[in-house]
Amino acid sequence: MESVRFIKHRATIIGGEEHSGWLPAGAATPLPTPMRHLLFNLEILFDGEGYLLCHESTDGTVSGDTWHQTLSDAENSAHDWFGIAGSEWKSK
Repeated sequence: MESVRFIKHRATIIGGEEHSGWLPAGAATPLPTPMRHLLFNLEILFDGEGYLLCHESTDGTVSGDTWHQTLSDAENSAHDWFGIAGSEWKSK
């Protein structure tokens, strides 16, 4: 796979989501998920057919990836999830 874009040590806050979904009658509503301040390394890789948006927190507790048909789709997903502007990406 070929690395096409990356960002190192991007400060991001995760968590704070309110409970959604069904609860039994009379049940207490769970508290929001805890908010965490983390640094993330992100990278967009080309796999020959599409683009993987990979992210990992620098402490190793949070990681994942998503596949996208175009580079633009991967960058848009990074914007939606992490608030990353197109100008923040660095090319390899």
